[in-house]
Amino acid sequence: MGDYVPEVKEEIKVDEEAPDMFEKLEKLIRFQLSSEELPVRDVLTAFGTPIVSVGILDAGIITGKVLGNPRPGAESTESFDNETLFQAASISKAVTALAVLKLCQLGELDLDAPISGYLSSEQMSWISTSQTQALVSQISIRLLLSHTSGLRVHGFDGYSNTAIPSVQQILHGDPPANNEQISLFTLPGVGFYYSGGGFTVIQLILETHLKKPFHQIMDETVLQPLNMTRSTYNTLDSAETNYAPAYLTGKNKSDPEYHVYPEKAAAALWTTPSDLLKAVLAVQKSLKTGGFLDRKWAEIMLTQAGDNEAGMALGWVAKKGSVHFWHTGGNPPGYRCIVVGYADLPLYEDEAKGKEKEKQSEKAGVEDAKADRTAVPEQCGICIMTSSQLGTEIRSKILQAIPCLRSWPSTWDNPTVPFLDRARSVDSRAKDWRGEWGPGDWNLVYKEEGMFVRFGKLPAVRLVPGVLLAKKHAEGNSIDLVADGLDLMLRLGWKEGSRSIEVWQNAPVITLERKS
Repeated sequence: MGDYVPEVKEEIKVDEEAPDMFEKLEKLIRFQLSSEELPVRDVLTAFGTPIVSVGILDAGIITGKVLGNPRPGAESTESFDNETLFQAASISKAVTALAVLKLCQLGELDLDAPISGYLSSEQMSWISTSQTQALVSQISIRLLLSHTSGLRVHGFDGYSNTAIPSVQQILHGDPPANNEQISLFTLPGVGFYYSGGGFTVIQLILETHLKKPFHQIMDETVLQPLNMTRSTYNTLDSAETNYAPAYLTGKNKSDPEYHVYPEKAAAALWTTPSDLLKAVLAVQKSLKTGGFLDRKWAEIMLTQAGDNEAGMALGWVAKKGSVHFWHTGGNPPGYRCIVVGYADLPLYEDEAKGKEKEKQSEKAGVEDAKADRTAVPEQCGICIMTSSQLGTEIRSKILQAIPCLRSWPSTWDNPTVPFLDRARSVDSRAKDWRGEWGPGDWNLVYKEEGMFVRFGKLPAVRLVPGVLLAKKHAEGNSIDLVADGLDLMLRLGWKEGSRSIEVWQNAPVITLERKS
């Protein structure tokens, strides 16, 4: 094993002043609950997520803001800023993957060598039995990074007391570890099974091979070179006070304020949106011209592993036919985060695979693959970090709103009900969807004062334009309308040439057809 020298810190432009984008976003939020303007903090609390930190990477420049933060002098004991730390949860895996690919590039690790070459017989016994030892010994780092190793344990709950298990105890499922043993349950390489346990094996490999604590390896290999000055895989120092405490609901803070995660590679990263976007920008530059990673290794990292439906590559989700790479995170007792970077992903080796490219793009809901891929914004991305276990809803709404406000491609395929925009009028085309729809007893009514939906004999509910990118049809763009006061959206569009309505209510989408 040879020594390596991390490259010089890369200076990345970070603009701490909140631009017009954040003003637009906060204005939207103020009117979500009422036609009267409310404080952003009150609205976020009602959504269950009082602390939301947002970072935007736009043409290589990073800006950030904590939404709804109390103003100086406000009656609050809490004040947060762009330096406030959040647990990145499973986004830790994506940054871990950056370190692993860097070490592979430097020749310190072999992506496809059996892990038995890095671990002792005793260490191998922590994750295998006499029946599975031969199989486990053939698992590679590539399989661990792509969640195709066949190892158990999806995620971890962390620890709220001082009894913190060792990596050996975690892998073997011995007290005080609170997880089952990380063991083989299916053949390596057969399929995708998300495994935080597999990343804990990566942690063991790095610590054993480099003979350093994992947090130090990450600091030297990734965090320092990328100038991620507000990031650490170590347990927070007692002197650190600028962190977002976890919430169980918008009004109920967790006790303790956060859990400790000894499963560092999988879940322990403390960071900020601005720092995570520095990592995204480093990946984007590496893909384009090489940088932190040689272009070859960046492409390897962001190439989807087989045909897994999740679109998982090596540590990142980078689905074929997509124009972005990303990862989400969720740590008990209350952190919900996501980071997304746009990229013209290197998915195909030659033009002969063009048809497959269009097929994959169509499957992902992209009508015109070529047009969408040429519209990929350069060095752009989004990061949203919340400290509430109810943070998924607001995280998804913001993730839909920013691309809509910036005219960027969509970054979220899940049918999540978006923010509503009270400043916009309902598209006049919506009157063509008036009438009765089924299955069920749905009725759309168009009046001068707006559009309304009625179900059965219930009172009619006003529909307000939603803040998300419209779906493109040959007949025109969809009209997306949110039911005021409800977590319900109607997407007016077309199906096989006829008008149809999709009902979104954070559940499987229901498609309505006009009743005769």
